[in-house]
Amino acid sequence: MAKLSREANYLARLLIIYVIGDFALTPLGGLETRPVSNVTTLGFATLGLLFIGLALNIASLILILRHYKRSPIFGIVGSGITYVELVEGIVAIGIIVLGARILRNKTVSVP
Repeated sequence: MAKLSREANYLARLLIIYVIGDFALTPLGGLETRPVSNVTTLGFATLGLLFIGLALNIASLILILRHYKRSPIFGIVGSGITYVELVEGIVAIGIIVLGARILRNKTVSVP
């Protein structure tokens, strides 16, 4: 087996870190503790995107180790899906911050 270039070696390492991080975010990884019965339709769609990105990055890792010239394309597309999750994470942080402010100021009117 031929030696990987420096960039391909870095890409392979980053893909391994991505796969480990993605796995940790699943219920099997232990960071996600919500029961499946509480997941909404949007949650299933997001989970589907997570697994599609994971599958594409695993394919990219396998192909890069086999020296397939187009393997980075799979990594680019698989990681591009993560932007959707990133935007969702930023929105979630905003919701948490605003929710905490509202609770601290007690400006929520309860009927």
